[in-house]
Amino acid sequence: MRRIFISALALSFLMVGPLFGGGSNESSIGGRANSPRPFSWTAYSGTTIRFLADMHPWVDVIKPRLAEFERLTGIHVDMSVYPEDQFRTKLTIELMSGTTSVDTFMIMPGQDLARYTESNWLQPLGPYLSSAGLTASDYDPADLFESALQAGVKGSRSYTIPIQLETSLLAYNKEVFARYDLTVPRTMDELLQTAKTVYERSNGTIFGITMRGKRAAATSQWVDFLHSYGGDWLKPDGTAAIDSPQAIEATDLYGKLLRLYGPKSGPSNSWYESISIFMQGKAAMIYDANVFKAEYENPKSSSVAGNVGYAPIPEGPAGSVPHVSSWSLGIYSNSQHKEAAWLFIQWATGKDMELTALLNGIPSARSSAWNSPQFKSEDRTPEWTRATLASYRVATPHWNPPVIPVAECRDAVGNAIVASILGDDTGTALRAAGLQMDRIVAAPSW
Repeated sequence: MRRIFISALALSFLMVGPLFGGGSNESSIGGRANSPRPFSWTAYSGTTIRFLADMHPWVDVIKPRLAEFERLTGIHVDMSVYPEDQFRTKLTIELMSGTTSVDTFMIMPGQDLARYTESNWLQPLGPYLSSAGLTASDYDPADLFESALQAGVKGSRSYTIPIQLETSLLAYNKEVFARYDLTVPRTMDELLQTAKTVYERSNGTIFGITMRGKRAAATSQWVDFLHSYGGDWLKPDGTAAIDSPQAIEATDLYGKLLRLYGPKSGPSNSWYESISIFMQGKAAMIYDANVFKAEYENPKSSSVAGNVGYAPIPEGPAGSVPHVSSWSLGIYSNSQHKEAAWLFIQWATGKDMELTALLNGIPSARSSAWNSPQFKSEDRTPEWTRATLASYRVATPHWNPPVIPVAECRDAVGNAIVASILGDDTGTALRAAGLQMDRIVAAPSW
């Protein structure tokens, strides 16, 4: 089914791509998609492309192998790497100028896709995916998780290709579960009961669960509760939907878990404080990003290393619906070297590079990497792997509100989450947050 989805998606992009390109040579790309010219890695030899990157662990994997790409293609890569805040600022300023020499760049679609597409900074990739002359026959986009590809889709057009994929998991202390004869919670009701059992039977010396509770930071985990209860960020008309009965019920549970059975510091805890509590053995469960497995399993800093189990988020009324977030690669719409940039993206997100990234601890966006004999033979946490892959298969890419002022809307909802943790009326708090979201989105400055 994923192969059918990719083929249909690419075909639709091919038909509409030339109409929405925004780049000076988009029409030539559309024509080239029908050209019989065979694919060649050296077709743009002698070209130099400029690549702007975030200081991310993936960069540590890709950078030492750039010479390999240059030998393969004859294309030189001028790569600049910056810490995340500086990277976002620099990239935004350059793209706003309209005169930047950037050809390709890293992007987090869940954070920036709406703004970048609204500003016409991203090149639609449909014509490239559809072209036998531009895309290698073994690239296999259907091998990429559909949820990762969907993260880069806006208005039925694909703008990005993922370099990694992140989700969240329920991690639990196996020793505590054995002590109280507990089973892994499969539903939200069981999650609440399990947290209560641990807290009460330990006389409050062990928290039932720890999660992020600090305003915007909390929304990135709370959103999985929202979707598992059948809620969403927005209504079809684009107004806030966070005051729906489903959203209120999800937020009420999130707040109750932390208020009754979590650490008293819950409303001020971000990811660092929350994972520290779990790693010290002070909480029986934690719900947070799967990338923190490396921290949980580090015997030098974690007292629970080697004793952690992993599971997808428990089911709510709408099922188990985690999120996925990803860093991806895109092409600047006004780049003069789009085809060469596309060759770089293919190489950087191909099967070999994705496996290399996974072997270096970066969750891959390709199923083939996870299924490779090499990874399986080196996998020391197969329960984490199973839970991660199960989450990828059913996840939604909409972990942030699909609006341009993402940060401001997250802050508004984060305030309501804090209110729920503190015991205030959840419905009242969410209705106020929804009105604030609508005002923010409607502000003329956006």
